[in-house]
Amino acid sequence: MRFAEPNFLYFLIMIPLLVVIFIFAERHRSAQIAAMVSGHKPELVMGAGFERRLLYLVFLCLGTLFLVLAAARPQWGTKLETVTSRGIDIIVAVDVSRSMAATDVSPDRISKARQQVDNFLNLLEGDRVGLIAFAGSAFSYCPLTVDYGAIRLFLSGLEPGTITDPGTDVPSAIREAIEVFGRSNSTAEKVLVLFTDGESHEGDIDAAVAEAVKEDIRIFTVGIGNPSKSGARIPEGEENGEVTYKRDKQGHIVFSQLDEATLERIALNGSGAYYRVSDAGIELSQIYKSLAESEEAEFSSRRHQQMEDRFQYPLLVSLAFLATAYSLGHRSFRKLRRTQGVRS
Repeated sequence: MRFAEPNFLYFLIMIPLLVVIFIFAERHRSAQIAAMVSGHKPELVMGAGFERRLLYLVFLCLGTLFLVLAAARPQWGTKLETVTSRGIDIIVAVDVSRSMAATDVSPDRISKARQQVDNFLNLLEGDRVGLIAFAGSAFSYCPLTVDYGAIRLFLSGLEPGTITDPGTDVPSAIREAIEVFGRSNSTAEKVLVLFTDGESHEGDIDAAVAEAVKEDIRIFTVGIGNPSKSGARIPEGEENGEVTYKRDKQGHIVFSQLDEATLERIALNGSGAYYRVSDAGIELSQIYKSLAESEEAEFSSRRHQQMEDRFQYPLLVSLAFLATAYSLGHRSFRKLRRTQGVRS
């Protein structure tokens, strides 16, 4: 036998406290009776006998004992249970290239991406999620897991420059996702969601998307940036109290612009959809709705022994004792009443 909530056993301290209270109450009772008849001839004082009060204490203590044991959830005996988890495997890939420091969306692209991924996690229920960061190369920050707290922990540390390789290699993020899905050996539907400004300067995107589709991976893209502007400058640091911006070899300021055409092509060829990030964040609910309509697959099934709760038995015993104590404390038992006489 074991207790699932052993901390409740500390409440057993109430039993000796009840005994102490009873002793003090009896002494106080005797003193009051003595004071009532002091200086007069002996009187007859009617009241419950000591035996009745002692029985009340015994049943109250026993009721408390079994109530505490019930609260501690005693368990004995085992049963075999099959635990099955169902859902969709989702890998979130976040662009951490230098262009994600641009401020054409508030407060900046990378902060907006983190916020949107966090909101996306709030929509998910039981789906496994993995996290990839990419710039000039890609790195798996968190494997597929249902622990969204772990995903958020890693997500909070993503900043432009987290991956030092310069550039934006979207194909490397797609191929990293293929490898992560391959290691999971899952039969669940596989989905990749790319959060990026779409400015890819490395690799063959179409070839990478084709590889993903061959592995039955759907690709959704979320554009981070403002397409209505001619482009946004990329902050690099501060100099003499002023923000400095990235420049090309000729010394001209580099402007980064949301490349929606590339992201739409990736989503189209990847059997997914493209959404541009907005303040309302409705695109995330649209992605989730699209995923929810997909057939969910079983991704883990295991049998294990589960100990059975037996709190019902001490609880029933406790209720019986407490009900008896209540009766002793409130009903008139003539057979237990006796005359108490105290001489002055």
